[in-house]
Amino acid sequence: MYQNQDIVELTQRIIQSKKYKNLYRKTIKRVVVESLEKYGKKQAEKRAKKLLHQMWGAYYGTQPNFKKLLTKFGRDIKEGRDLKESLLPILALQSSTYERRSLLNNFYQKIFSITGCPNSIIDHACGLNPLTIFWMGLPQETRYRAFDIDKEQVNFLRSIFRLVSPESKVEISLGDILVDEFDYADVVFMLKLLPCLEHQNKGISLQVMKRQKCQYLVISFPVRSLSGKRKGMIDFYTTEFQDLIKGERWIWERILFETELVFVVKK
Repeated sequence: MYQNQDIVELTQRIIQSKKYKNLYRKTIKRVVVESLEKYGKKQAEKRAKKLLHQMWGAYYGTQPNFKKLLTKFGRDIKEGRDLKESLLPILALQSSTYERRSLLNNFYQKIFSITGCPNSIIDHACGLNPLTIFWMGLPQETRYRAFDIDKEQVNFLRSIFRLVSPESKVEISLGDILVDEFDYADVVFMLKLLPCLEHQNKGISLQVMKRQKCQYLVISFPVRSLSGKRKGMIDFYTTEFQDLIKGERWIWERILFETELVFVVKK
């Protein structure tokens, strides 16, 4: 049996580690509590670090040097290089946005043709996806809020927007969809998020979807594994998603892209 002191000590040890020092403290504490409950004190630290890697570290081939990236990006923009061309190599650093790069010219166009042009968007577990806002075709007044658990990445994204779009209504913050409460948005992005949530807490997906204050949910799934194999994932996720929401009076449409399966759900 564990005590509150075990939570505090283990959380602090993980925060002080080189690999996880920049992660959202609330997320680390959540994972620590879950690991203590499931595995006990002896295995909790090992299990917590493994889960943190799976939900965060596995999506980068190698952890980017955000300081160098920002310096290079700033130099490219100052020299007049095209903004989108400058962003594409950055998007390639993270697996989810790497796969999405080839879709960007019509990815959001197809989604917003269903939702209409939103006045507000929330992007959960955003990764580097806020950088794709320049392909969204949104009016200047649209409020876009993005949340992630990586403090260094959040600061990097904020710096990018200060350089190129200081007047935009883009807000990047630390946040965890399993811990924090969020305000209303017309559209909530949960891109490739449900498999990650299920891995952390089996059966949590519908509860999380129902909790979002929005008109539309945009849910997506990968069509191939991180190793590049398809393995029937389109049929699997389509069936799984239909079964998941069959008890809800929601209207949904499916959009199949080359590298991503998207469901647009009207609540």
